[in-house]
Amino acid sequence: MNDPLDALLAQRLEDVADNGFSARITTQLASRQRRDATVTWIVVALAALPLLWLLPVPSISETAARLAPALAGAAPLALACGLLLLTLSFENLLRER
Repeated sequence: MNDPLDALLAQRLEDVADNGFSARITTQLASRQRRDATVTWIVVALAALPLLWLLPVPSISETAARLAPALAGAAPLALACGLLLLTLSFENLLRER
């Protein structure tokens, strides 16, 4: 194919100076993502705040104090916690690569 259009398309184009455009866009995107994450956590916190008045805190602490010795020696709970730690470690390792 000796088409003149193919020859034009095969030529290398000149570099275009962006005058800091890429850096500005990257900064804007990062700040927008931080703002979105902050707004999300604020909304979740505000939605969960009314639940504090509905929670029976004294009975929860009594139940936790009663169950803590039994849970401390529970092999399935220890296994689940260990697997959770291994999963988080593996995920962190993959994220760093």
